[in-house]
Amino acid sequence: MKIISVINNFLPNGSELQWYMKPDTALLRNNDAFYLPGQMGRIVAEPQIAVRISRLAKCIDERFASRCYDSAHVAVNFTADDILAGLISKGLPWEAAVGFDHSTAISNNTVGSEALSEGAVFAADGTETLRLDPSQMRFSVDHIVCRLSHAMTLRIGDLILLGSPARFDAKVGNNYRMTMGGETLLDFDIK
Repeated sequence: MKIISVINNFLPNGSELQWYMKPDTALLRNNDAFYLPGQMGRIVAEPQIAVRISRLAKCIDERFASRCYDSAHVAVNFTADDILAGLISKGLPWEAAVGFDHSTAISNNTVGSEALSEGAVFAADGTETLRLDPSQMRFSVDHIVCRLSHAMTLRIGDLILLGSPARFDAKVGNNYRMTMGGETLLDFDIK
């Protein structure tokens, strides 16, 4: 299983799709608490919508890409921001800052891919903090699936995180909740 995270879907960085990959050990499931990792500096949270690949996809044309995913998750991607800044300044790979264990909280439950157009809502400590609106994405889900399928074979169960327009400092005691399609799909604490 691959976890692919798009990084420039809500940012004006480059005209081509940019992404990185995370190991499957990065998943945090079951609304388990996220424990801030010690000695990693500032940790930021990025709420995201994710799609799950439901059929093998290799070199898929964009017009057929919607056949390759059938459900949507919500997720919160965690990044060790201080470490990332150091890696970027040295031109090094990002894995140490983005791929650590449990760095992606993912919903167990999903909604149908038709709910993607509605977007998702992120609330921190009971207050709505961000609305993820797919109409504001630079790249459509179909374009992303098409481009990624030309770079690598996408397999059933692979997750594609679609990016985030905002980042938030993760602090002990925070509660994060995400809803999509009228359902609360993610609800967990930061410890």
